[in-house]
Amino acid sequence: MRGREGEETTGDVVIDEALIYQRIGEFVVSFQWLENKLREIGWFILEPNHKCWPPRDLRKLTNQELIDKVHHLFLEALPKCKLEKEQENDFRTSFLECVAVLHQLRDDRNRILHSAFIELKAGGEVVDLMRSDSRIKKDEETGCNYYDQEILKPKTFDNRMRKMGEAAIFLNQAYLQLISRYPLDGT
Repeated sequence: MRGREGEETTGDVVIDEALIYQRIGEFVVSFQWLENKLREIGWFILEPNHKCWPPRDLRKLTNQELIDKVHHLFLEALPKCKLEKEQENDFRTSFLECVAVLHQLRDDRNRILHSAFIELKAGGEVVDLMRSDSRIKKDEETGCNYYDQEILKPKTFDNRMRKMGEAAIFLNQAYLQLISRYPLDGT
């Protein structure tokens, strides 16, 4: 057992809470990158000639509004790129799938950032870190109240970060298609 070094051990597990907070930070910064990429896509569609750069549009939207607005702008811009029909349909489908992932990541981000973090200790050592949303929720099926809570581990964020990476790759592909094919006069 390594104790204050904070590394995971066998037997009595002592977690590295600093590593968990680092993962939270990585998740938030990566999410901000995705948000910025969405704005870049939207801004390029709205102002492909960069006459007024960056445009004022899209700056004050909530993240939910931004995702939906850029999705709408992208679908309107796609036919102007003059892609082969199969490729255009693939982009439509893929962007819709990406939007669903982005909304899930947005929900995850909100849950994480609006939670309290509770250290669970045993023998004077932190053995777990629990995220707990302070708002009471109601189960739609049973009508029972509950708290949204989860035990956080460094691996808790692996799946979310993988999804973010896949979304980032797709958004970059979409952006590059626009740069390469979208008419600069927007028509």
